[in-house]
Amino acid sequence: MLKMFTTQLTGLFGRLQSKEEMEIENAARLLAQATVGDGSIYIKGFGEMAGITAEALQGEEPLEGVRELQDADALTVADRVLLVTRRSTDPQALAFAEKLTEAEIPFAVIAGKVKDAESDLAEKADSFLNTQTVRGMLPDETGGRFGFPSLMAALYLYHGVKFVLDEILEDY
Repeated sequence: MLKMFTTQLTGLFGRLQSKEEMEIENAARLLAQATVGDGSIYIKGFGEMAGITAEALQGEEPLEGVRELQDADALTVADRVLLVTRRSTDPQALAFAEKLTEAEIPFAVIAGKVKDAESDLAEKADSFLNTQTVRGMLPDETGGRFGFPSLMAALYLYHGVKFVLDEILEDY
């Protein structure tokens, strides 16, 4: 089972690298605007995606100058936000995105894109990175699926954004 899961993860990371490469750069540029300007980068992880927030703030290589987003009302137009959630239809993240949109705060999102959704973060975000995980990766005996690596996929994309952001800020 672990060998199958590893094979699936390897394929997922390869797809993320090839399909999300341009969006990783777009998200990094968006976040860099805060750092080179008068703003700050804020991050908010919903549910298990709070792991991305912990990595950005307390990891071995924290994202320089990042702050945990608590209240969208305290932001200014110079700030930039990274929202991270399991699926693009997360009601809490959508409510947060609506506040950011109303306040004209640019933001990026990392989430699994749900097809044919009525309300979707991909439509609202200035930059949307698709984890390509909306269901488990391995089949079970009943026709269902298990092994849902959404946090791993989001962490992969986060690191891609961080690497590009660090390069941008180094050049600046």
